[in-house]
Amino acid sequence: MERLAVITGASSGLGREFARQLKEKGEADRFLLIARRRDRLEALADELGNAEVLPLDLCQEEAIEAYTAYLEERKLEVFYLVNAAGFGKFGDYRHVGAEASAAMIDLNVKATVLITHATLPHMVRGGHIIEIGSGSCFTPLPHFNVYAASKSFVLHYSKGLREEIKPLGVSVTCFCPGWVETEFLGVAKPEEGVRYPKNPKPLLKAKKVVSYAISRARRGKMLAVTNWYTKLQHMLFKLLPDRILTWLWLKTVL
Repeated sequence: MERLAVITGASSGLGREFARQLKEKGEADRFLLIARRRDRLEALADELGNAEVLPLDLCQEEAIEAYTAYLEERKLEVFYLVNAAGFGKFGDYRHVGAEASAAMIDLNVKATVLITHATLPHMVRGGHIIEIGSGSCFTPLPHFNVYAASKSFVLHYSKGLREEIKPLGVSVTCFCPGWVETEFLGVAKPEEGVRYPKNPKPLLKAKKVVSYAISRARRGKMLAVTNWYTKLQHMLFKLLPDRILTWLWLKTVL
């Protein structure tokens, strides 16, 4: 059976790395690549071979409709769904503002749910869903508040969905990396004077963390939490009250 991988946010960063590694590891034979930038999608499709591109802005309702119609018209069967589309902005409510906050919720939360729901009827038994969480999803983070809250939603959504779809024979893995060396940090960087971690450490390589996430998904694991620092965050989340975790975070932002 030809294994199809649907990857959102495929034009850069983690999404692009997932596409490359699913190909290299023999986990997928065919790809449907989704993002806003057609030129980057087409360059990746040429690199992968046997790939189709669907340039969509997933914050737009019509984009979800177009994706749903694409699956249904072609009667596609999906083996991997990787929801890698997302973005974050540093700053408090005054600096991030309503428009950027709404966009984060639309892409990180709403689009994740709607793309997943549209794909589920097309998932094949033995398939895998990878939802992109974050090391920030484990605790409230002032000055990164909306992003962290949106990723907390993804974590809990993934856990609940995993139980709901067990009868389908499809696994769900929530991938929670720490700071990864991608375009994300450039987009998230705030205006002058806004508090944020000036030197986020440890800064991880996308290739390494994506390889780990794929291995966890292949084994049907619920969580893929990378590196000692993020695993420590996850452990402290279980042990310490939010006020202490928030205090520790505020010590890292300048």
